[in-house]
Amino acid sequence: MFEIRSAKAVRKDLKKLSPEVLKNIKTVHFRNIRENPFQPDELGYAFKGMRSCHFSHKGTSYRIIYEIFEKDELIVIVMIRHREGFYEKLKRRLI
Repeated sequence: MFEIRSAKAVRKDLKKLSPEVLKNIKTVHFRNIRENPFQPDELGYAFKGMRSCHFSHKGTSYRIIYEIFEKDELIVIVMIRHREGFYEKLKRRLI
């Protein structure tokens, strides 16, 4: 099974989320990503090689973006945020 780690900037992302969303991410989505890391959509263009897990909570859409390092059995979470302006912020984070 894959190990999940997060980039330093993800800590700031998590602080901006409500306790309910944070609990949902840790108990449901991280488990799903760990068990089936290749199932969510693979991104293209500037984000090639990353995957995007989508979910909603009380009408707000969220994204979890991560990279898989198969040889090391490692998943690195790159960004977790609500959908609004997500990909622009992701692009700035990666530059």
